[in-house]
Amino acid sequence: MAYVLLYGAGWTQRWQVAPGGVSAVENEIGQVGQDKTGRLAIIDPGSGEPTTLMVAWRHIASAVVLGSDDGPVASVADEGSGGVYR
Repeated sequence: MAYVLLYGAGWTQRWQVAPGGVSAVENEIGQVGQDKTGRLAIIDPGSGEPTTLMVAWRHIASAVVLGSDDGPVASVADEGSGGVYR
């Protein structure tokens, strides 16, 4: 299980990466700060179903992928659903 954390001016979001999508998400976060739009394969926290998150990279100050498809990320996975990270 892996998560992508997105940081902006005064906000942070966390989304679970869809299975098998870690490499693609890692490639996408290289667009941080650029005037581009990206697509991240994530799991919808409400339904648990795979979906696509559209990201305006110019509004993202920093991004990181935590964990891998190989195992759980204890400190993040225990939080529950995605979205706003507390």
